[in-house]
Amino acid sequence: MPAADVVARILTPEIRARLFQPTGSATGLPGVAYTDRDFFDAERDLTFSRNWVCAGVAGDVPAPGHQTPIEIAGIPLLLVQGADGVIRAFHNICRHRGAQLVAAPTEGRAVVCPYHAWSYALDGTLLRTPSFCGPGVHGHDGFDPAAHGLRRVRCETWGPLIFVNLDMDAAPLGDLLAPLKARWAGYDFGLLRAGGGLRFELAANWKLAIENFVERYHLPFVHPQLNSVSSVKHTLHITDGERFVGVGSRNFAPPPVTPAHPLPTFPGLDADALKRAEYVELFPNVMIGVHANHVYAFIIQPVAVDRTVERFEFFFIGDAAMRPEFSAARAQMIDLIALVNGEDIDIVQRLQIGCRSPAMSGSVFSPVMEDTTHKFQKIVVERLLADAGL
Repeated sequence: MPAADVVARILTPEIRARLFQPTGSATGLPGVAYTDRDFFDAERDLTFSRNWVCAGVAGDVPAPGHQTPIEIAGIPLLLVQGADGVIRAFHNICRHRGAQLVAAPTEGRAVVCPYHAWSYALDGTLLRTPSFCGPGVHGHDGFDPAAHGLRRVRCETWGPLIFVNLDMDAAPLGDLLAPLKARWAGYDFGLLRAGGGLRFELAANWKLAIENFVERYHLPFVHPQLNSVSSVKHTLHITDGERFVGVGSRNFAPPPVTPAHPLPTFPGLDADALKRAEYVELFPNVMIGVHANHVYAFIIQPVAVDRTVERFEFFFIGDAAMRPEFSAARAQMIDLIALVNGEDIDIVQRLQIGCRSPAMSGSVFSPVMEDTTHKFQKIVVERLLADAGL
């Protein structure tokens, strides 16, 4: 069934009307939106194929010649850092017979197909077609190597984050990021230094992971330790973005494990900003946690309707933050997220189980604490309808 037809079947006019009410009287997406395999495929073919998707971080291709395979919307892609230092994305297939070019992270001065040794420059240009027309005969007059380079995918970066877009006609990434860049203008992302990562697998739909991330109502009940250093009573809500939504704390204050070596902070922050933390979901698949002394990216990869891979990448402020005396402080931030996300996994997987029930016809929202979750669901629906032409 075409993706647009699936969207129309699941997101009926009645469901849309109930969702687009004021938060306190709205009804959320029904369980079928999290369990229907055809709907998941429609999200993959529309949302993840026609929007800027976070594909990874600069550390995935850290130097010229590095090549890392990824998958977006079920399509094999390849991230490559060129000799010029530019990160590019290509379809990860040879132009000869379509074989996957790179199956695991590697490096080299060219991208070489393992099947017939066709090779490509790091900018995608076809370099060699060995013995294409017989032993020692590498081409023929009717074959133009310039027309058979790797198929490029749009790729742009923001700080350490890499974004790709399978839609070659989409608006530039900068248009999407402009409001968020303005919001965080006081934070110099050029100072970010990679400091570690975490990976989780979740037996739940990708949307449930994000809905949980953008609300703090559950903090006292699910995250007592986090609530003790970032209390729900200091919550702020971020709902003014067209493609982003989030929450924050006006008083993020975990006790330092090494008081003599607190982590370096972004320069120029005032007293309020030094205590402030913001957690924003940039649609569709990356959540960014911004603190005075560290930033993390929480990247979601939908694998199946009920399976999601979660990746956290942590960044600290300036070269000084990477010195040995700050190792315990860096580990404290990473360990806190490992604890919090471990607590979230159980509850989000319970949500997925609940979505299988026919009684899950749609949730209700706290008008005070869950306007962010409501906003995320509306973004999901708005983008699906727009991308499906409905």
